[in-house]
Amino acid sequence: MKYKFKQIVGVTGASGFLGSALCKDIKKKNKFRLVKFKGNILNKNHLKEWFFKYRINYLIHLAAVVPTYKFIKDKDYAEKVNLVGTKNIVNELNKLNHIKWLFYSSTSHVYKFSNNKLKENSLKKPFSVYGKTKLKAENYLKKKLNKNIKLCCGRIFSLEGKKKTESYFLPSLRSKVQSNSQIRLNLNNFRDFVHIDDVIKAIIKLMNNEVSGNFNIASGKKITFLKIINIIKKISKKKISLENVNDKSSKGSYADIQKIKKFIRWTPKRNINYILKDYFSK
Repeated sequence: MKYKFKQIVGVTGASGFLGSALCKDIKKKNKFRLVKFKGNILNKNHLKEWFFKYRINYLIHLAAVVPTYKFIKDKDYAEKVNLVGTKNIVNELNKLNHIKWLFYSSTSHVYKFSNNKLKENSLKKPFSVYGKTKLKAENYLKKKLNKNIKLCCGRIFSLEGKKKTESYFLPSLRSKVQSNSQIRLNLNNFRDFVHIDDVIKAIIKLMNNEVSGNFNIASGKKITFLKIINIIKKISKKKISLENVNDKSSKGSYADIQKIKKFIRWTPKRNINYILKDYFSK
């Protein structure tokens, strides 16, 4: 089907890990025209000029400071980008009448660690500064964004893909295995790993359906670090120097994804075996 007037999708954070892959996918859709924000979301003039130039219908807000080491290096700047930058975007959006839908990229870090599946209404108790900034931004959006704009907050769990940098957990494991370095882990700890391809499909489906509300975007699977190591051993066929830092406790989070399944009939296709093969394939 050909569209005479294409819907315009704006993306912040378009050069990031998720943003760059998402933009490639959007470009393939004949329905949409993609416009990337290339300025600084802390600069109000950059935002004003961008929104003035393009009559954006859908905005996917991905711009953020994510890695823990960046928060440690410059906490104030990271907090400004994640919270003040989002406030700047809201202030501009509220002046417009052609924005239909906003996707805000949030995180599993807004929740408290739990051995039980986390639902969208589960207790919010961020375990990281990053999570605190994201929860504050979520709350600001819900309170201040024009109610005529449909707001969708996607709480993405451990996002994975081959191009992810070594500052993150699985890529750092790959680096240590390949260099025969010792690995120290609490093998009882766990996470919910979701592949970037599945996350992109979820965001596109949420946008196509103009769905509003909070949604966990995850695999819905509790994967222990022990399982990760065992799979890596099989794939890499390497001896792994491992020290189990067992403090008789486990920390982590994993998602209940029934809500997103119900609303858009989305189910993740890439399991942990696929994710690790993706990392360790040449």
